[in-house]
Amino acid sequence: MDFHQQLFDQNSEIVDQWSRHEFEQCTFKNLDLSKAVLANASFTNCRFETCNLGMAVLEGTKLDDVVFSNCILSSLNFGHCSSFGFHVDFQECQLDYASFLSRNLKKTRFVDCSLKEARFMHCDLSGALFKNCNLELALFAGNTLTQVDFATSYNLTLDPDGNKLKKTRLSLHNLPGLLTKYDIVIS
Repeated sequence: MDFHQQLFDQNSEIVDQWSRHEFEQCTFKNLDLSKAVLANASFTNCRFETCNLGMAVLEGTKLDDVVFSNCILSSLNFGHCSSFGFHVDFQECQLDYASFLSRNLKKTRFVDCSLKEARFMHCDLSGALFKNCNLELALFAGNTLTQVDFATSYNLTLDPDGNKLKKTRLSLHNLPGLLTKYDIVIS
């Protein structure tokens, strides 16, 4: 079933089975979709506002130009999403324990997000923005971080040898996180 330019909120007749449906230019507001099975669903030019998608199943899910605003996205595995047309942006979201494996995240915007213990592995984050994000214990391994802006984020720990950095923007308070593997004490 296809849905086009619809609003889904607490008063909407909610779709029983989210899997395999196509949603285009739809808005989802104030919904609890935690642990929902969104496998093989397609979301194009959609917006999620104040939704809980924590631990939802994203196997084969298409996320093409999807914006998440003020959402709980804890423990989501974005690496299970379809890589075709994958493009997402996040504002004021909780992405703690989220996983991004082999994702094209070029120019993705993470604004005012919590990314505690999130994992970014083998991703292309070229031109991405991490604005005022908590990156406590976030793992960055095997990524392309060309022109990524971490300047206003905090708790960043990053191995420069394990990621490709070029014109990556950092602030002085990020520098200790670049030296963690050397067990150096900075005072």
